Amino acid sequence: MRQFNLVRLAFFQMGFGIMLGFLHDTLNRVMTSDLGISSTIVFGLISLKELLAVFGVKVWAGNLSDRSHIFGYKRSPYILLGLLSCVFSFMFSPGAAYEVGIAGLEFSEMLPAMFTDIGLFKLVVIFLCFGFGLQVATTAYYALIADYVGDKHIGKVTSASWTLMVMTTIISARVVGTYLDVYTPERLANVAFVGGLVALGVALFAFAGVEERNSSSTKGKAEEALSFSQSIKLLVSSPKTLLFALYILVSIFALFANEIVMEPFGADVFGMKVGETTKLFRPTMGGVQLIFMLVVGFMLNKIGKKRGAFIGNLFCMVGFSIIIYSGFMLDETILRAGLVVTGIGLGASSVSNITMMMTMTAGRSGVYIGLWGTAQSLAMFLGHFGAGVIRDIVYAFAGNYMWAYAAIFGLEIVAFAVASLLLPRISQDDFEEESQVKIAEVLAASGVD
Repeated sequence: MRQFNLVRLAFFQMGFGIMLGFLHDTLNRVMTSDLGISSTIVFGLISLKELLAVFGVKVWAGNLSDRSHIFGYKRSPYILLGLLSCVFSFMFSPGAAYEVGIAGLEFSEMLPAMFTDIGLFKLVVIFLCFGFGLQVATTAYYALIADYVGDKHIGKVTSASWTLMVMTTIISARVVGTYLDVYTPERLANVAFVGGLVALGVALFAFAGVEERNSSSTKGKAEEALSFSQSIKLLVSSPKTLLFALYILVSIFALFANEIVMEPFGADVFGMKVGETTKLFRPTMGGVQLIFMLVVGFMLNKIGKKRGAFIGNLFCMVGFSIIIYSGFMLDETILRAGLVVTGIGLGASSVSNITMMMTMTAGRSGVYIGLWGTAQSLAMFLGHFGAGVIRDIVYAFAGNYMWAYAAIFGLEIVAFAVASLLLPRISQDDFEEESQVKIAEVLAASGVD
């Protein structure tokens, strides 16, 4: 592959950085803290995109792109389908949020009102469409990287891709935060419309023309694809596969459970405005994360993926402890220090774990990236939706938002500790050796020669 195409591929996630940053930070905060919609509902809506993967969308997309060609292309049509689905649903999300009519209702009143709320129904459809597009596009994109980028460069492309995505969320957060210092619903809708167009343009530039028509993967001849049910059988029957899926579940939960919590945390505990939270959390924590994703990504060949993840986990545990302390003390200076330490850990751990996922494929990128992506999405669903439930329940009993956020951050600290204990048991060589045998057994049991 030409060097220019390697560079272009790394730009793809920038478009999703714009959209996810807006949904997770700005729109999430507006719905939760300004519109007064229950965090269980808001976080549940945002996590719908991950729930789709749990029901097999990632595996379906990976398998379908493994075995089918559309106009001579394997991955590109699915990337385009997912991208368009994301962009158009993203543009409609702010308007639908302001149509929700259950804001501020008591729990006993909220449940029956949910079934007649047209605005809420629109948001459910919008987030389902966005989630479908996200799962299809990213699965096909990761498979394209695994197909066409050699092991020598995969860590660099992966780290560069995620680094650019984080950088985009930081820059867009600063721009959006400044624009929304004068806040109106119309301005919020403008951000989504312009952001969607920019995301579409960047993503098209990144992947269009990279995949050669009627070409085969550089990994060798195509092999039989596994259905979703066969993939689950492979997962259950293969201890090494199950172990790594469990590791992905725990580590991704630890990394992303805070993702849609930080701006509501700033609003509820520190009393910050929309522009303030948008310009503080993502740029500060994300900026440091960006630096260390880049540094660690280019050093992975020397320090090793498992060591990089372990170091990152330690920094995250310390960082979230500092953030909890800052909330109880209401000290923004300590909060900023905690965001910096946490950003270091998130950068090191995330790029190490993503690179591990990209290399643990045993020559079957579509199947295993689909499986790992499913475990990742389940973890993010549990993290996002679980954070909303914890926030509402703890606040209902304690009457204090800080205790609710302390419970969320404390659970992440425990998850980082568990992930660190699982790391020494992960072996790529053992996984690949077992994988060949187990895949053959699953195919044989299904009557595939």
